[in-house]
Amino acid sequence: MADARNINNDNDDNNDAVRQEAFENRVTEVAEGVMQANLPRLAQEVESRVLGVVDAMMTSRFEELKELIEGSKSRSKERRCTYKDFMACHPTTYDGKIDPIECQRWISNIEAVFIRSRCDKEDQVMFATGLLTHQAKDWWDAHSKEVGEDRLQAMTWQEFKGPFMRYHCPQSAIDKIQEDFLRLRQKNESVNEIANNFMDKMKFCGELVTTERMKISRFYGVLKAEVREFITPSKCETLEELIDLARDREIEIKRQEERGEKRPSEKGASFSPSKKGKFQDPGRKGKSKGGITPCKTCGKLHTGECLLGKKGCFKCGKEGHSSYQCPDNPKTCFNCFEKGHIKSECPKLQQGSKKEDKKQEGSRAKGRMYQITSEEAKSQPNVVSGVKEESSNTSKAEGAQDRGKAPL
Repeated sequence: MADARNINNDNDDNNDAVRQEAFENRVTEVAEGVMQANLPRLAQEVESRVLGVVDAMMTSRFEELKELIEGSKSRSKERRCTYKDFMACHPTTYDGKIDPIECQRWISNIEAVFIRSRCDKEDQVMFATGLLTHQAKDWWDAHSKEVGEDRLQAMTWQEFKGPFMRYHCPQSAIDKIQEDFLRLRQKNESVNEIANNFMDKMKFCGELVTTERMKISRFYGVLKAEVREFITPSKCETLEELIDLARDREIEIKRQEERGEKRPSEKGASFSPSKKGKFQDPGRKGKSKGGITPCKTCGKLHTGECLLGKKGCFKCGKEGHSSYQCPDNPKTCFNCFEKGHIKSECPKLQQGSKKEDKKQEGSRAKGRMYQITSEEAKSQPNVVSGVKEESSNTSKAEGAQDRGKAPL
């Protein structure tokens, strides 16, 4: 009985070992399956964690490098712009002349020096006011006392520029510039000189020339007639294009003068300058009797397009006949410029001549004298004799008294 029990116990131990081994094998198989199924996910998690650690390390290194760069910049900025550095950029002085154009130029020059010298904002007013002389220096001394020392130390450039511009650029001076801008005309100046003058004044005339087309039209009216002759302002898109065309035209005029050539307007002039000056009305300079100005191309009086240099008739534009043989050419009076009659048949001239004849007749009637003898006077009942003799005797007596002698 004891042996049987031992055998049964051994069998139970073997069965437990087998089951335990089977269980372990099953667990191993399940674990391997789970690991194989989750291996990509685990690899991705490991990779993300590694990348996170690397990113954190790079970020810390980048911040350290950024701090080093900023530290170097701050150390380079420790040296401020000195007055010597400011003056090394050659800023201009200002004497306080009441001229908006000169004042604006000085402001622009100083602001450009601020940029070049890297002047600190707290030093701009102090450095700039050191360039004021004469009346400008007197104004700044008086203004500094009004402002006060505390406010003066904290004054910015914009706070300085406001009262400075109001004093040195009064509205009356700006109005004068605008008036000169409207009356500006080229005389003996070159195109470059008149263009610079135009641009300087235009800075204060923004309300008069609000568009580029208005600028072109205004500058075209400033140019001399000989410069405008072959320039079409409508073809220019910018003011710079018009100025370039005017420069080219000025160069061509100088070349013509050097070669001794005459411009078409000078060739077509058939009247004498001396005679024109003799009979010209000063109040209507450059205009004819009919209000027509001479053509800039040929110098003659006509309306419409100038046909100088074109073939054919100047009146109708057709070829085969000249202008004085044109069948479509009505008679035009050169006195009143009305069609239908010529100058010799002009009714205005005829009326004027009649009035002059009447005036001449009236003056002749007033100054007419008749001479008759004494015998004819006696025979005429309407003639009073003795008046001439009395007047002659009176004149003789007066003459004798003047000479201290008694009349005979």
